[in-house]
Amino acid sequence: MRKTKRKVRILIPLVIAVVMILSFSIPAFATAGTYGPGLIDPSTIYYTNPLGDTTAPGATLGQVSDAECGYQVTDTSTVVLVLKVTMGAFTGGGANMTNGAGTPTASAYGAWAWKSGDTYSTGKVVIPTSGATALYTGTTAGDAGIKWGATISTQTGDWTSGASSTATMTITATKKP
Repeated sequence: MRKTKRKVRILIPLVIAVVMILSFSIPAFATAGTYGPGLIDPSTIYYTNPLGDTTAPGATLGQVSDAECGYQVTDTSTVVLVLKVTMGAFTGGGANMTNGAGTPTASAYGAWAWKSGDTYSTGKVVIPTSGATALYTGTTAGDAGIKWGATISTQTGDWTSGASSTATMTITATKKP
């Protein structure tokens, strides 16, 4: 029996939440929303790059520019922040992919986060389901705006259906130790 590849619509990410993990409140705000390039293919890399979801950030300048970042966190606190990003599985009827912690496989996607000013190829960090590496470690309190984006490399296996799938990406802000 011959397998066929199907395109599926995936919303990346459906929800971006800012989670505060401290004994006191840290007012930090993220732009939230839905990102979705429309129908996507297996074994394909997509970027939350407003200049084009198939264009790697920093491809022209070497460093990621503010204009290539799809999200922003504004720190209005009086503490120095550390930002980490996690993301769950895609579910909902289309490509039900697990998070492969940076390695796409027949049933898992790979994901990475990057921020403005980084060299994309060396500065991006893996987006796991838990235990994330810091995307950003602040040096001063009240950063005006940390601009960042994400890369999703879809699973290498065929889709099981053509329906939409969603995943939730969470950015966590904690006080720098």
